Amino acid sequence: MRQLDNKIKKLDRFIVLTNEDASYWKGIDNISVIPNPITIHEEVTKHSNAKRVIAVGRYTYQKGFDMLIDAWKLVHSKHPDWTLNIYGPGNKESYEQLIIKNNLSSSITCYGATNNIIKEYEESSIFVFSSRYEGFGLVLAEAMSVGLPCVSFSCPCGPRDIIHDGEDGILCENGNSTMLAEGICKLIEDPILRNEMSKLAKKNIQRYNIDNIMELWHRLFTNIISGKI
Repeated sequence: MRQLDNKIKKLDRFIVLTNEDASYWKGIDNISVIPNPITIHEEVTKHSNAKRVIAVGRYTYQKGFDMLIDAWKLVHSKHPDWTLNIYGPGNKESYEQLIIKNNLSSSITCYGATNNIIKEYEESSIFVFSSRYEGFGLVLAEAMSVGLPCVSFSCPCGPRDIIHDGEDGILCENGNSTMLAEGICKLIEDPILRNEMSKLAKKNIQRYNIDNIMELWHRLFTNIISGKI
């Protein structure tokens, strides 16, 4: 890490994706935050009121779907008419076995990757993000851009930058499946809150639209060329 720090200090500018990540680089003065952009341009006026929760990501340990399945046991016990739908690439067999083991086959379905994830967002009412860690969490921002209220672990790094807790989504203690379940249940049981968070999610997340992010890059390169950095 000392060698890496020395190399980073020689750069014109060191770019990270989140303010949270930037806070971990102590003693690095040439750091800037430029997030990933959302590139969804399709106008969606209102997401579905279907009793359907969606999660998206690769079927890997990082994405925490095992913890999500554990959380869903509590959700299912309170709201058996709601379903959880997981989309993503990778080997989903171990998660499907976990679903069977927990008697949740009637309410959780693991799908592969889809070429039209916007359609799946539109047909859902809540997005859940269960990652153990992230570089940013682009699917979280994309779901919010469609107007989905989100329940997320406050994992490093991304969700704490993206979600305004209690305003446009709900942040839960990282790795706490019970809190994740409670957050999901809160939105299920309060359609007025769900609708308000939906509106604010879609509005607030526009700070990540591609025009705004490209302006940050343009400003960075302009300042480097002009010698201001």
